[in-house]
Amino acid sequence: MAQTQMALDSLDFDATVALATKVAPHVDILEIGTPCIKHNGIELLKTLRAKFPNNKILVDLKTMDAGFYEAEPFYKAGADICTVLGTADIGTIKGVIDVANKYGKMAQVDLINVTDKKARTLEVAKLGAHIIGVHTGLDQQAAGQTPFVDLAMVTGLNTGAKVSVAGGVKAATVRQVVDAGADIVVAGAAIYGAADPAASAAEITGLARAGNASAGGMGKLLPWALIAGAVLLGLYLLKGGNTVEEMPAADAAVEQVQEAAPAAVEAVEDAPVEAMPEEAAPAEPAPAN
Repeated sequence: MAQTQMALDSLDFDATVALATKVAPHVDILEIGTPCIKHNGIELLKTLRAKFPNNKILVDLKTMDAGFYEAEPFYKAGADICTVLGTADIGTIKGVIDVANKYGKMAQVDLINVTDKKARTLEVAKLGAHIIGVHTGLDQQAAGQTPFVDLAMVTGLNTGAKVSVAGGVKAATVRQVVDAGADIVVAGAAIYGAADPAASAAEITGLARAGNASAGGMGKLLPWALIAGAVLLGLYLLKGGNTVEEMPAADAAVEQVQEAAPAAVEAVEDAPVEAMPEEAAPAEPAPAN
């Protein structure tokens, strides 16, 4: 089940706290966006940590140098996750990972503008990166780019690290993101730009948590349905010419599969098949995540 993350990008301290108050009950992670943390500083983190003890908080530092030194004060102040740029020196990335481990927290490596995303993902995963961030920036979105190709590549590597995806995610694309393997779904403008941010956050979270049982459920359940059919066929062939009394174990297995298979097949048949919508470039780019 994917977690949801809300990007708080306003430069206004009070407006940020007010928005967080609306959406916190409906998301798992509150993200203090890069412009927001640069403008408001660590006091905003302390305020949000005190007000929302049940949410994880990500501070989008996008660290480029002095990883351990820069991230440590934010972990001390209550951050659960800090970000470091994948384009940073490997020593800088290691520093953020090390200090995250020191405090029992998580480090996220942001792949924005990384040229060889596959090589860097494998490299930072070996260092122990907790989260790999697949991030299509707003300027890139305006140019028509989406995160889906990079997401498929990163999840396909099976590094063991969690995968976060940000970049134009909205209600219409949440299930595709989850089905592609994202562990954390990041939404910004889709929530803070909505008429009712709380309702939008609740909708996106509901879709994220139901994603594996809907569109992606088909892909996950289909192999099990095929296996169930093969087992049934094999067991019936195995029983050919034998009495029921001679094959009690086979009979029991057949009964179990007969009970399970219809549910799997029914779920596959009922699962909707949706084409992945293309991302539209925003008319007026919002602040970056």
